[in-house]
Amino acid sequence: MIRSPIARHAMRIMHTESSGGLGGQEFRTIAESESMARRGHDVLLVTQVGSRMECLARNAGLAVEPVHMNRWTLPSGIRKLYTLIGQFSPDIVHTHGSTDTWIAGIAARLSPRRPILIRTRHKATPISTGWLSRLLYEKLTDRIITTGETIRHAMHVRNGFDQTRMCSIPTGVDLHKLQSGSQDSHLREELSLPPDAVLVGMVGFLRFEKGAFYFVEAAKHLLQSVKNCWFCIAGDGPIEEKLRARICELGLENRVHLLGYRKDVPQILSALDVLVLPTTGGEGISQVILQALGLEKPVVATDTGGTKEVVVHGHTGLLVPPADALALAHSVERVIKNAATSKQMGINGRRLVEKSYSLDHMIEATERLYLTACSELRPSPLMTASGS
Repeated sequence: MIRSPIARHAMRIMHTESSGGLGGQEFRTIAESESMARRGHDVLLVTQVGSRMECLARNAGLAVEPVHMNRWTLPSGIRKLYTLIGQFSPDIVHTHGSTDTWIAGIAARLSPRRPILIRTRHKATPISTGWLSRLLYEKLTDRIITTGETIRHAMHVRNGFDQTRMCSIPTGVDLHKLQSGSQDSHLREELSLPPDAVLVGMVGFLRFEKGAFYFVEAAKHLLQSVKNCWFCIAGDGPIEEKLRARICELGLENRVHLLGYRKDVPQILSALDVLVLPTTGGEGISQVILQALGLEKPVVATDTGGTKEVVVHGHTGLLVPPADALALAHSVERVIKNAATSKQMGINGRRLVEKSYSLDHMIEATERLYLTACSELRPSPLMTASGS
C-alpha cells in the first residue's frame, strides 16, 4: 500500500466505484486514492470484481477490495460493504457511482461505526426529481462533490439540493506529466502518416453519448476542404464495431484510425494537432480536455455539461452545438487554418490548467472537505487534539 506519514490528521478513507469501465471518472478516483495515501491517510479502494480499474489500482500499489456491486445482487453487496466498513473502520466513505452509493450508503447507515458518506457526482446528466433521488442524495449522503460548478448549480436549481452540502471540486491533472514538447510520441509513425499530415483526434470510452459517430461524419465533411487531414479515435467500448462499420460505409477506413484502448493517452494527445470532444450530453469536465490544454493543444468541443468552464470559446478552444457534425467540421477547419490563433489558444489553455485544474489543487480541496466534514459531523479526539 502507498503510504507516507505526512498528513496532519491521518484519516481512514474508503473509495467505492461500481463501474466496470475505465474512463475519466475511474482515473480520477484512482488519482484521489493514490494522492491521499501519499499524504499519509489509510486508503481502501472498493472496485467492481474483474474491472480494469481493479487491475490498474493494484498496479499502482493501492489496497483494493473487489466486490460484486450491481442492482441484481444489492443485498449481498450491502452485506459485503457492511463487513468491510466494520473491518476497515473508515472515517470517510467516498462513493463515485449511483450503484455503489446505494450499496455503500445503506451499509454505512446500518453500521455502528456510521462513517461520513461523501458522493462525487461526476456527470452532468440530469438527476431524477423523484423521491429515490432525494433519499440517495439527502438522506444517505452527508456531502456532495461535483466536478464542475455547472453541475452543482443544476443540482440545486433542478433538484433543490441544499447548496451548503455541495461543493464543486474540478478534476485536476498532473502538470508534471504534461509539458508541451516533452511527450515522446510515435503515433504518427505508427499510423504511417505523411510529414505534412494534420492529425485530429478524440479520446474516450466508446458509448453513444461520447459522439464518435458525429466525429466520423465531421471527418467526411472536413476532408472536402482539408485534404491532408487524418483522424484517430483512442478508446474502446460497446459501439466500437458499429463505429467501424460506419467508417467503412463512408469510405474513410484509410483516414480514420481506431486505436482501441490505449494507456499512453498523454503521448497520443501530444501527437495531435487538434483534440475534439463531440459529446452529446452528460459530460462533466473532461480529463482529456484538461490534459490536452495542459499540453497546449487547441480543443474543439460540444457545448454540453461543464465543458464551457474549461473550453472558453475563442480563448482556450472553440465550442459547437452538440450533435452537429457540420459545425464540428467548420470549427476544426478554423483551428487548422489559423495557426497563430490556435497556438495562442493552446498557451491560454495551459495557463488555465495551471491556475485552476492541477492535481494538487483537486487533492487539497478534497482533503479540506474531508477534514471539515469530520470536524462538523463527527468531532473526535483526532480532530480536537490539535484544535480543529
